[in-house]
Amino acid sequence: MTGAKSKGANAHQLVNRVLPLIVSILTMGISIRADGGSVLWQRTTGSITVTAFTTQSPLRPGPADISFLVENNEQSRPILDAQVFVTFQSETGVTMRTEATHAQARNKLLYCTLIDLPQPGHWKMTLLIVHGAERIEFVSDLAVSEPQSPLIANWKFMAFPFTIAILFIFQQGLAWKRCYSSMTDE
Repeated sequence: MTGAKSKGANAHQLVNRVLPLIVSILTMGISIRADGGSVLWQRTTGSITVTAFTTQSPLRPGPADISFLVENNEQSRPILDAQVFVTFQSETGVTMRTEATHAQARNKLLYCTLIDLPQPGHWKMTLLIVHGAERIEFVSDLAVSEPQSPLIANWKFMAFPFTIAILFIFQQGLAWKRCYSSMTDE
């Protein structure tokens, strides 16, 4: 019966090691929401390089977090004293203007703007950076995809309780086996 005890103890240790890993993997996509995310594009003009980031890829209608890293090419350092203005224009003529600021960003090296994209389709994003006497403009196309169904968009939220319940049942089964095997050894 010592072999049965050993197998039960090993399985119990395995669950105790694997459970936190599984929980952290499942919650990773839920809890990570910060500046940055996926690189949307990177452009260089003159002495400035701009990298645009978005937290969701592809962009979808609704709130969107778009951040910009503005760098000085000559000194390889972020520019922190610029003004960054963003204009979004849809193919249907809807125009929205906003300013990206450090105040809206968690990472203070980035300029961030929160925009509510009202509809899917092709959008043109115009970025105007004013730094001292220098004015630099970048234009890029954005594709805003159709909204996801609520089931697909929230699958991690819905799977989490079931995963915890299954892991709890598995752990309780191992504990019961260990308890039962210790009673039969006596």
